[in-house]
Amino acid sequence: MKLTKYTDYALRILIYSVLQPQARLISIQEVTEVYDLSRNHVMKIVQRLGQEGYLTTVRGKGGGFRMRRSAEEVNLGAVVRMMESSLVLVDCDEPVCRISSNCRLKRVLADAMSAFMAVLDGYTLADLIENRTELSELLAVQ
Repeated sequence: MKLTKYTDYALRILIYSVLQPQARLISIQEVTEVYDLSRNHVMKIVQRLGQEGYLTTVRGKGGGFRMRRSAEEVNLGAVVRMMESSLVLVDCDEPVCRISSNCRLKRVLADAMSAFMAVLDGYTLADLIENRTELSELLAVQ
């Protein structure tokens, strides 16, 4: 399974956000420069993370965003499910597969996806930042 860039960037934004001092607002520009990402992508992702309650967003001049939840409250499986439009590995209907009525591949792949998500469900954002000092240095966090 390969996660979309949308999900990858969301996880990166959450990591960066949780490393910041709690009250500090982060700008979209700051994240685009740190990770070398498209401003448009970052804006859409921050908006979605805000709508879903992961980030607090402040509009207008001097605005930005910051973490709304603690790192321990952010489950990776939940974030992936929210950000991914589909977790189906194969589409047997497009084009229509001649063996789909007797094929076991779809069930095997569904089991594999369930196992993948079960692993992610066992981790939180806090697990990703156990090496906080090193990450902060790499991302130039004060």
